[in-house]
Amino acid sequence: MAIKHVLSTIITIGLFTACTNSDSTEKAIIKKIDYSNQFVIDSLIKVIPYSNDTMFLGFTAGMTLSDYQQHIQTLKNNGKVITFKSSNVVSTIAGSIDVGAGYTFSTKISSEKSGKPIAGKGDYFLEPHFNKKGNLISLYILPIEKWDSYYGVNSPNWLKDNISDNSNELCDKDLWRALIDNSIVDGQGFVRQKGGLVIYESNLTINYIDLKSLLLELLEKITEKEAVNDTTKNIKF
Repeated sequence: MAIKHVLSTIITIGLFTACTNSDSTEKAIIKKIDYSNQFVIDSLIKVIPYSNDTMFLGFTAGMTLSDYQQHIQTLKNNGKVITFKSSNVVSTIAGSIDVGAGYTFSTKISSEKSGKPIAGKGDYFLEPHFNKKGNLISLYILPIEKWDSYYGVNSPNWLKDNISDNSNELCDKDLWRALIDNSIVDGQGFVRQKGGLVIYESNLTINYIDLKSLLLELLEKITEKEAVNDTTKNIKF
């Protein structure tokens, strides 16, 4: 157990070394991780613990559904505006999409544009994901931000700006590349780290996910890819 604990500590340091840390030994640990190797990923999964770090609005990785609902009630009691709907329709470039039942957090938002303060309103649909044991492993957030003035593609992004202020850039470039290669993030994507969490942007959402769970997802994608390759490699043309 002691060896496993030490290995877990070393790997966690390697995966989440701060960008400003110039320690060459820790950086060497990061460079040795081959995320295309199923055995390597599986070994990491076995020793990395589940995160208990805080996500958006103070939700905590590892909490149960009951904990999640109690936390929502606490947020409401503290004045946060959170509503539940059995059907939530959002407008996107591709048209209207019903994202299903869930809670939406609404708030006034502010930022700066050309050195001047601007204001707006944000609605954030929350989509929690729990593992088989019933623990929160990820939180997907669908943001809809509307500003008092129209700025087009140059509109501020209140959610991403605040996440950036409270997290670090993902420093493990090998992991970043593996996430790109397996279509979990795109090459221009927003990828951050906070404790044992990875935060990344997908097509419509900003996603907080526990590192162990992210590696499980990565392993599944690599396994599926190799299975397809095995199926097609004997086809003659």
